[in-house]
Amino acid sequence: MASSTRRPRKKYDTPGTANDNLARKLDSRELERRLERSGQVDFDQQYRQRRETEAERRSRQRAKAKAAVRPAQKVNILAVLAFFGIAALTVGVLLCYIQLNAISRNIVRMKTEITALEVEQVGLLTKYEQSFDLTSVKEAAESYGMVQPSESQIYNIELPGANQAVSHSGRRSAGSAESLLDRVLDKLRGLLE
Repeated sequence: MASSTRRPRKKYDTPGTANDNLARKLDSRELERRLERSGQVDFDQQYRQRRETEAERRSRQRAKAKAAVRPAQKVNILAVLAFFGIAALTVGVLLCYIQLNAISRNIVRMKTEITALEVEQVGLLTKYEQSFDLTSVKEAAESYGMVQPSESQIYNIELPGANQAVSHSGRRSAGSAESLLDRVLDKLRGLLE
């Protein structure tokens, strides 16, 4: 009889409808992850935190120690050479600035000496011109008892012949052929020199 009696059909048992809850069931860990990612934390989760296990604590300490200790790195030889090159160039530039400063001080000192010497030159030139002033020379000559020569004291000497200078060498020329040969040899020596 039981088989002959039919159960009344429910509304949701109709064909083409789902008989179960289709909402996704989430476990608590997945819910926490989703809330953390979205930036919203469950109100109860703010005050209640899960205790850390020993394995998690050790792994966190290992990660912290690993981050604190940095492994030694190889030093690149080119970087060291570049550093020393830059240091040498810096020292060279510094030495050039020192030399430039010393040279500029010398230039300033020489310019002041030049101006002082120019002033002294002007003073000496005026003294020089005063010493060769004809009136002062005439006065100085008269003070020593010198007088101008009179017309009767001046004599002009005239020599006969043209004004020529003759150079005599210590050797004698025996003939015109030897003198011609000597002149040619002198010319060749002059050309060679």
